[in-house]
Amino acid sequence: MKIFCKEYEVMDFLSSQSELKLNHLVSYLIETSNYQSIDLGLDNEKLLDMGYTWMIYKWKIKIKRYPRSHEKIKIKTWASGFRNINAFREFEIYCGGEKILEASAIFLLIDLENRKPIKIPEEIAEVYGSNDNRIFKSIKRINEPEDLERLDRFSYKILNRDLDFNDHVNNSVYLELIYEAMNKDLSHIKFKEISVNYINELKLGDEIIIDSYREEDRFYFFFKSKDKGQIYTRICAHSQSSN
Repeated sequence: MKIFCKEYEVMDFLSSQSELKLNHLVSYLIETSNYQSIDLGLDNEKLLDMGYTWMIYKWKIKIKRYPRSHEKIKIKTWASGFRNINAFREFEIYCGGEKILEASAIFLLIDLENRKPIKIPEEIAEVYGSNDNRIFKSIKRINEPEDLERLDRFSYKILNRDLDFNDHVNNSVYLELIYEAMNKDLSHIKFKEISVNYINELKLGDEIIIDSYREEDRFYFFFKSKDKGQIYTRICAHSQSSN
């Protein structure tokens, strides 16, 4: 197993009330996996030249505490297996020897010509190496609650600033938008566990709604087309308290 480590100092301008914001926390994870690809000689540009790109299909993240401004953190990541079209990856964040976050993600390798996932080629899997040391064994499908009254509905149009190098909405942006979708009375809430299912890509100019639900300390967010005919992303997040 090839474990890759990267150290960072948490930037104050990425924080709110002296703690790293959730969307930027996820950006650090993604950036670390990108650094490993660079280190292994399989960066995004080389992959694009091969006609492929990585996209995240599912996340599960468990947060013991959020890093604080100017704290130094160490992020570890490794590939934990390849099965058919799924590439499994793990993450841990340490601060001063304390593990403060653990996460599992499922990546898909996308064929750029038809924009569909393909079975992971053996030569790519071999570059990363792998074993079965997975933090979360499964990441469940998130279903829209049928017995809960909708908490809120938020409308949004995808902007240039939301896009990544794949010309679709960056994974971290979804975790920024859930805070926009919540009533301001709930904007102080911090989430300790987050699961994300990405279903369809969001691109520039797409007009969406985000329907949210609450069940005690559990919040649900569903990113849908304006006509509600298509679901883009499903998110379930557990708050640190029931306030």
